[in-house]
Amino acid sequence: MRLIYPAAEYPHKNHSLLSQIDVAESRLWPVEELHLTIREIVNPAPSIGWVQCVGHLSPAEMIHAYGSVDGILFLSKKESLGFPLVEAMFFGLPVICPDLPYARTLCGDQGIYFDPVSVESLRAALMELKGLLSDNWRPDWSGQLRGIPKDWDGVASKILDLAINPLAVD
Repeated sequence: MRLIYPAAEYPHKNHSLLSQIDVAESRLWPVEELHLTIREIVNPAPSIGWVQCVGHLSPAEMIHAYGSVDGILFLSKKESLGFPLVEAMFFGLPVICPDLPYARTLCGDQGIYFDPVSVESLRAALMELKGLLSDNWRPDWSGQLRGIPKDWDGVASKILDLAINPLAVD
């Protein structure tokens, strides 16, 4: 599988989980390529050939990258929103992400979840995605996308609604 993890180099982005992959076992993982949008100098798993650091990508490069992968891997332990998860939904891509409240809220029953501190749990999630893809499965993000504003005017409107009536729930 070809995957991308679009995230900056912050510690909470959890790139370090990849450093726990046993190099000798890495060939048994179902990953052909994993592109990280960080600098090579901070590569968490430089001995694993399929982990490739591509640095920061422009918006046009990100669009191209989303169009050339089988899914996104999201390792982050903390998020305020998780824009890459939303972007993946708009592209119809599968998402593998931590079993944490922010990810469950965004991805619902369409996400593939793993324990964010367990490399074996991550491997199991990747194996699950590989099996689903071999059965031609695609996530149905329509439910999640209905609740996400389509543009910044929509975001601003929702924020203003919350400011005026913080107890209102859609």
